[in-house]
Amino acid sequence: MPTPQETEAEVRDAVLAFFRAGSEPGMEAVDATLALLADDYTGFGTGPNDYYPDRASFGAHILRERALMPTASTFEVAWMRVRELRPGLALVAVQVRFSIAMGGQTHVVEPLGTIVLERRDGRWLFAHFHFALGNAAQQEGDTLLHALQDRNRQLEEEVARRTAELEGTLAELRATQSRLVQQEKLAGLGRLTAGIAHEIKNPLNFVNNFAALSVELADEADEALAAPTPDTAEARALLADLRVNAERVVEHGRRADSIVRAMMQHARGGTEPVRRVEVNALVEEHLRFALDARGDEEPGVEAVRAYDPAAGEVEAVPQELGRVVVNLISNALDAVTARAAEARGEPYAPRVVVRTERAGGAVRIVVADNGVGLPAGAEGRLFEPFYTTKPTGQGNVGLGLSLARDAVAALGGEIEVESREGSGATFIVTIPGVVPGDAASVEPSRV
Repeated sequence: MPTPQETEAEVRDAVLAFFRAGSEPGMEAVDATLALLADDYTGFGTGPNDYYPDRASFGAHILRERALMPTASTFEVAWMRVRELRPGLALVAVQVRFSIAMGGQTHVVEPLGTIVLERRDGRWLFAHFHFALGNAAQQEGDTLLHALQDRNRQLEEEVARRTAELEGTLAELRATQSRLVQQEKLAGLGRLTAGIAHEIKNPLNFVNNFAALSVELADEADEALAAPTPDTAEARALLADLRVNAERVVEHGRRADSIVRAMMQHARGGTEPVRRVEVNALVEEHLRFALDARGDEEPGVEAVRAYDPAAGEVEAVPQELGRVVVNLISNALDAVTARAAEARGEPYAPRVVVRTERAGGAVRIVVADNGVGLPAGAEGRLFEPFYTTKPTGQGNVGLGLSLARDAVAALGGEIEVESREGSGATFIVTIPGVVPGDAASVEPSRV
């Protein structure tokens, strides 16, 4: 009498032999399969009325499958459980994975089987076999090939449907991204121009007031010079005052013009050609623009300038590089404003440092602040589109730094960030510089 372990091993061997023979080509394999069936074998398949009342009918089914199947298959047993019902009678539950190559692709079917085996004349034979295909349903009279062809057709239709859906979704995402990029630019323009009316009014007030005063002084000087005994000393004093007033009119007129030109340059699309830009002049102009646009919101913020006289020129689209500078400075102002709000009366001197420097053939523009810094783990994601560290309802949709990185990358440069939470942040823009003495290859900037 075999032990339970020996019985299980013999049953497993018989089941494996059956599936091995079923996967091999040739009539010898068919004969080997039928030799494992008992004379009174019965079986059920997946399709409706798929019943094999005897060994001969199942053999005809195997021959039909073999004739239609274009290629042999390989198999592996996913799992098998053996239970001895009584001595000489065993029940097996098994799942087999068949791989069949068709049309340049490999298809997999995974039939589940329930098998009753009986030991007769020293051999374990299939007395009953019920199998089902969980991933390829069969219709009446179908072979496994028909089931696979139906399944392939269904999969192709599903793939086509999902591809159409994905293409529609992708088109929608691209349109949304385009709208968001435009929204980001408009939002940046809105933030930067919010204080323009107020800031332009200040220099214009100086212009108007000093111009009116200059008219009065001119009248007084004219009277003094026209008198029979003119007081030349008083006339000279009046003329000196006129000169000072005129200088202030010119100064504030230029400041108002600078604000307007920077605003128009920032609002203009990226249609201007690449040209030579004097770095220090561009940075100073856009620093003033960023500060002016904040109006009176940032009282007490110290803006420190540290421009390297040797910084020289770069080749860039001025408004694109200017937008990068304004974005970094605006973020720095946001950071020091946030820390000032958290200080709640404790000593804190908000400071933003803007620095330029020449480093070999490259030029660096550095914007540093002593604000709130970046949260832990933010540096790795900071330049991802739509990522932002600002609270909900503040700032933008998280495209500013992503667009800045793209603009700098288009110049052959890069942006780096150094930060520690609570201790401020430093952004370093590195771009190729124009070698001093090179002939201009592009139109000089008028920034």
